[in-house]
Amino acid sequence: MAKQMQSRVRHTRDSESAGAVRIIHRVGLHANTKQRRELETLGVKLTGGVASPNGGDPLMAFDVDENHPNWGSLRSLFQKWRASDMVRTEFTKKEIDSARWLEIGAWHNGHPQPDEDAFGYRRATYDLTDWCEQCGIGLKQKAPFQMKGEPRWGRNAIMQLVWVYGELFITPDAWGRAFKPAGVACRPVLNTKGVELKTVVQLVIEATARVVTDGLVAERCERCGRLKYLPVTRGMFPALRDAPATSLARTAEYFGSGAQADQRVLISQELVLALASSSARGASLKPVTEPT
Repeated sequence: MAKQMQSRVRHTRDSESAGAVRIIHRVGLHANTKQRRELETLGVKLTGGVASPNGGDPLMAFDVDENHPNWGSLRSLFQKWRASDMVRTEFTKKEIDSARWLEIGAWHNGHPQPDEDAFGYRRATYDLTDWCEQCGIGLKQKAPFQMKGEPRWGRNAIMQLVWVYGELFITPDAWGRAFKPAGVACRPVLNTKGVELKTVVQLVIEATARVVTDGLVAERCERCGRLKYLPVTRGMFPALRDAPATSLARTAEYFGSGAQADQRVLISQELVLALASSSARGASLKPVTEPT
């Protein structure tokens, strides 16, 4: 559930909204009747929720803006009830359009294969020599990713797999329109029988860039001693120490918590414009802070 509620910055380039930055909490809890009444009294709009398989209270998931008039009372209730609380920042169109660099994520669709229940994709896709099981740092791709089958793209054209937040997958058409002219290569994606899929490729991200880590909350792994930073969910992404040499890069630093660790993907404004002109939907963008 936590991954499904992962904090993301959603932006539609043709949005008419130009309001202030908003801090949004995606809250989830199994709410009983009394809790539902309390939330509704405080002005939270609720849906029917998802029924629990064991017949318990339904799972409720809803967004609350920190600008909500009853935010203080709601925050106290969420803490008291130990509700899951995933934070994201929503930026204005002006902030997105004026950023020279942005962190890019995408629509989450499906799990990497094979054997998703046992994380079998790791051994099939990565060289695990330098990988730390405790913190997740050190995976190095050695083979194409596998999916169950062709993605059900709908109106989207760019995606990420659940658990793999440092890679981007895209339709061949969108790659040819936006990324190929920018010199970004792609690699094939296979099904679990080893057959190359026709409607999806993986973007090859070779360049890295260091970010300014001052003020970021870090975790040092007790097993391997390596450092990673907690995901940045409030405000802009940290400034870059050096600009990438290409229009698509990944951070030299790892971000995540627990056993999850990924290098975040950075994209130039020029490539964002090319992606928009190709009508590729599904991307999520967070502006990178300008260096001082």
